[in-house]
Amino acid sequence: MNGPAGGKDGSGGVAAAAMSGGLFTMFWAAQAVSLFGDRLNNFSLVALVNRFSDDPSLQLSGIYAAMYLPIVILAPAAGVIVDRLSKRWVLAATDLARGLLVLIIPASFTATGSFVPVMAVVFLISAGNLFFLPAKSGLLPEIVPPEKLVKVNSTLWIAGIVGVVGGFLGGGLIFDYFSWAACFYLDGATYILSALLLAVIAMRLPRRPEPAGTVGPQKETARKGFWHSSAEGLTEIRSNHSLKAPLGVQSLIFFGAGGFSVLAVVFIRGVSEPGSSMGLAAAGLSAGAGMAAGSLVAHRLGRKAGQRAESFLFLLFAPSAAAVALSSSLVTVCSGMFAAGLAVTPLFVISESQLQERISPDLRGRVFSLREVITRSLFLVSSFLMSFLGRAAGKGTVLLLLGFFLAICGMIWVRFSGSDRTDDDN
Repeated sequence: MNGPAGGKDGSGGVAAAAMSGGLFTMFWAAQAVSLFGDRLNNFSLVALVNRFSDDPSLQLSGIYAAMYLPIVILAPAAGVIVDRLSKRWVLAATDLARGLLVLIIPASFTATGSFVPVMAVVFLISAGNLFFLPAKSGLLPEIVPPEKLVKVNSTLWIAGIVGVVGGFLGGGLIFDYFSWAACFYLDGATYILSALLLAVIAMRLPRRPEPAGTVGPQKETARKGFWHSSAEGLTEIRSNHSLKAPLGVQSLIFFGAGGFSVLAVVFIRGVSEPGSSMGLAAAGLSAGAGMAAGSLVAHRLGRKAGQRAESFLFLLFAPSAAAVALSSSLVTVCSGMFAAGLAVTPLFVISESQLQERISPDLRGRVFSLREVITRSLFLVSSFLMSFLGRAAGKGTVLLLLGFFLAICGMIWVRFSGSDRTDDDN
C-alpha cells in the first residue's frame, strides 16, 4: 500500500496551505449549498411520494431503485474516470448537471401524473452523484494532512447539517405554502450556485505537485487498460486489510438507513397533520440536530474512537428505532430521529477519515466508487426487504427488529474487526 496523502507523496501539506482561509470557506459554503440541494431533493421526492402515492413505502423503494441502480452499473467506469480527471472539476461539472436535471422533474410529473419519468430523472441525477461523491472523498486527502482529516470531515459534516436543516425546514414551508414544484426549482438553483463556487475554487487551487522522477497517477492510470484499471480498485479493497473495519461500519450504516427510510416515513405521516409535510420537516430537523451533536462528538474523539465509544454509538440505534416504531406523537418520533443522527455522524465521519487515509492515493476514485456500490446496494436491498417485510409482519415490528439488529451487529463488528485501530497501530 502506498503512503497516505500528505505522507509519501508529500502533497497534503502544500495543497492544504492553499485551501486555508478564504478558499476553504468557499469550499465549505459550496458543500453547504450542494448538500442543501441534496437534502431538499430528498425531502421533495419523499414529500411528493407521501402526498400522491397510495403506497408510499413501496413507491419510495422504486425511487431508491432508480437512485442506486446507476451505482451498480456505472461504478467501475466512474472510478477510473474520476482518477483520470481533475477531481475539483469533476465536482463543479456534476453539480451543474444535477442542477439542470432537477429542473426537469416538475414538468415531467405534471405532464404525465406518473412517477416513471421522475424515476428516470432520478436515475440520471444519481449517475452524476456517482462521479461527485468519489471525487469529493478522493479530493480531501489531497488537500488535507492525515492528522487533520477527522477535524476537517467533521467541519464539513456541519455543512451537511446546514443542508439538512435548510432542506427539511425550507422544503416543508415551500411544499406546504407555495407548491411542490417550487421545491424542485429551488433545488436546481442551489446545485447551479454550488457549481459556480466550485469552478472558482478549481481555477484558484494550484495543481498538486508530483515528486520528481515519477509518473502522475492520472497519467499512469491512463496508460493501463480500462478494465485493468477498474479491477485495481477491487484488488486494493481485497489486499488492504486496514480498509475492512471502516467499510464494515459504513455498510451497516447504509443497510440500516435503507430500511429506516422506508419504514419511518409511515410513522411520521401517522403523527402529522393530514396533507401537511411539516411533520416530515420536523423529523428531518431533529435528525439534523442529532447530527450537529454527533459532529462535536466526532471532533472530540478524533482519529481513534475506542471500541467502547463505537459500541455505544451502535447501541443507540435500538432506542432510536423503538422511539419511532412505538411513537404516539411527533415529539417521540423526533426524539428517535435525534438519537439516530447522534449515532450515525461520529461513526461515519471517523470511518470516512480512516478510508481517506488508508487508501492508496492513486486509487481513491476507484475504491470510493466501489464503496458506493457496496453501501448503496445494501441501502437498496434493505429498502425493498424492509418494505416487503413491513407489509407482511407489520412495519413497527420490523423497525424494532432492525434497530436491535444494527445495535448487536455493530457491537460485534467493532469488537472483532479492530475498527478503532489505525495504520500507526499495526
